[in-house]
Amino acid sequence: MSFLIDRSTRVVVQGITGQLGRVTVRLMSSGNLNPVAGVTPGRGGETVKGIPVYDTVAEARIEAGATASLILVPSGGLRDAALEAIDEGMNPIVLMVDGVPLNLSLELVTAARDAGVTLIGPNSPGLISPGECLLGALDPRRFVRGDIAVISRSGGMMSTIAHTLSASGYGASTCVGIGGDSVIGLDMVSALRFADEDPDTLAVVLYGEIGTLQEERVAAGMATRASTKPVVAYIAGVSAPVGIRYSHAGAQTDGIFGSATGKSATLRSAGVTVVDRYVDLADALATLL
Repeated sequence: MSFLIDRSTRVVVQGITGQLGRVTVRLMSSGNLNPVAGVTPGRGGETVKGIPVYDTVAEARIEAGATASLILVPSGGLRDAALEAIDEGMNPIVLMVDGVPLNLSLELVTAARDAGVTLIGPNSPGLISPGECLLGALDPRRFVRGDIAVISRSGGMMSTIAHTLSASGYGASTCVGIGGDSVIGLDMVSALRFADEDPDTLAVVLYGEIGTLQEERVAAGMATRASTKPVVAYIAGVSAPVGIRYSHAGAQTDGIFGSATGKSATLRSAGVTVVDRYVDLADALATLL
């Protein structure tokens, strides 16, 4: 089983005719997890690798039965694309777009919440339920079906961790990249709750990093039963310089708040198993399970 997406999810790719859209469709197709439609205004009637392209999300919903959206539209056209997907009831919606202005992120997160839609991102690599569904530019070969959920602030590390776990015999139920910006839709706490409610997810792996209060909120949530399942975490950025942004827009520490050391200590105090190296995640799972 999985959460957020499954075999019944029918994906539309907004921005499918661009270079990133074509690369993403190729990755999705490599795992036989093809989208059912694409949308690029003014390009309706075309195809991309056999996938029909429509002018609007409404057409993709009516003609192809689309239920979820992966948005690759550049930030200049992102507002209209995202609001269109929200208005058409796409759920979930993944924003792979980077460099989104803070005020626009706030507007889209609020609109999705008001509509009861799960918005993932901005700056998300996507999410995958191995063998069932993929929304994002992820290589399906690195993900094996199983019962461990992976929740990550980094796309590259999510793929690396899933691949590392599979080498130790652990597969994934769902892997979700929540995004590395300071303002995002689905956060780490909410993703953890989804995983906790999935009966076929036995444990959760968290990849965190410096900046924001994502991990601290997880620790606070553990006190109110945010997860009843074993949680293992790795927090990157122990040696990150103070005041320097580390990879993602939301990854920066001022030396007091948001440090990797502080996050690790806070999670441990809440009962989360925290490892010092991501390659030790599988051993920690073996001990807990």
